[in-house]
Amino acid sequence: MACSVNEDDARFELNRLVDTSDEAILAEIRRVSALIPGKELTQEAFGRHAKVDRTTVTRRFGSWANALNAAGVGHRIGRHAISLSDDEVLSRLRDLATKLGKDFLTVEDVKQHLPFSNKRLIRGWGSTREALKTAGIGTTPLSPRYTDDECFENLLNVWTHYGRPPTYREMGQSPSIVGGKAYSRRFGTWNKALAAFVEQANRDDDQVNGNVDNRERSVCDLPKIEVIEEYPNRQGRRDAPLGLRFKVLKRDNFRCVLCGDNPAKNPECDLHVDHILPWSRGGSTVLENLRTLCANCNLGRSNRYTD
Repeated sequence: MACSVNEDDARFELNRLVDTSDEAILAEIRRVSALIPGKELTQEAFGRHAKVDRTTVTRRFGSWANALNAAGVGHRIGRHAISLSDDEVLSRLRDLATKLGKDFLTVEDVKQHLPFSNKRLIRGWGSTREALKTAGIGTTPLSPRYTDDECFENLLNVWTHYGRPPTYREMGQSPSIVGGKAYSRRFGTWNKALAAFVEQANRDDDQVNGNVDNRERSVCDLPKIEVIEEYPNRQGRRDAPLGLRFKVLKRDNFRCVLCGDNPAKNPECDLHVDHILPWSRGGSTVLENLRTLCANCNLGRSNRYTD
């Protein structure tokens, strides 16, 4: 529409600028900027409120970013609105490294501090690493090589933290110390890494229990274990292998069997797999003699035996 009615005083208002000078257009950008909340002023949002077409703006000032800068609202330029030459991109990278006082930059550094993403680097140089190399900046050092056992231990910790199988993205967050990419590289895909973990857990369980049927039981179903003076029949090593710990944690729903605390609810909760009858008093490292306790409930228990 070329005009609209102001319902307060029943006056018609023109929906287009009569004056299309540079200053009038810049004033319109400032007006619309004040109307639209948020960090970024996009061309689409501008078009819904402005009295001048966005194509007129970009044609007059060369680019959307140039127009916002000229209007004094350059802080609202979106990440993808800036068109920089390769030399300008490299200069921004070097300036950022100097500002952060770092010898290398990460993808996260670029994402947080620069008005373009690593896709711009990939488009210009084939990879983020090559772009940083061209800028004379190092990339983050390669992650240390972890053993399969270390990968599985980390995965068990993260699985326990969430009380469920973690996602690929969650492996890049605390408490994980091994990223999802490391698992994908080692095992082929993230799903194959999960499958390898389950296979290892089952293998450990078979070795401990000799392929006997150990169906999951609740803690209240566990038999009472008598204290004995000699331990000729004690089973298993003192530290439960990964597969057995996983089975105990899973049986107990990844929560303390005494107070119910769990990492999914309380990130500060640290779960332990504990011997009901302590190892020092003859307790075996078997499913029936293990339970999940939080650090607080386990603190100071030492080798005391309680029902």
